[in-house]
Amino acid sequence: MTIINKNVKLDIPCPECGYKTKLSINEIEQNPSYVCPGCGKTINLNADNFTQDIKDAEKQLKKAFKNIKL
Repeated sequence: MTIINKNVKLDIPCPECGYKTKLSINEIEQNPSYVCPGCGKTINLNADNFTQDIKDAEKQLKKAFKNIKL
């Protein structure tokens, strides 16, 4: 069961100029580098850490949902 929708776009701020680029989790996992439209700098995201953080969040959400009694 997947809880996190990897197609949802996230605002990723440029560390240089602060411009926010909308990228999905899938896009980041497939290509962790992008060119900032605000300043033209190539941004390299750490996809390995990002992917692990998503997996950890998914585990925590599953655990939380399991504890909810309807």
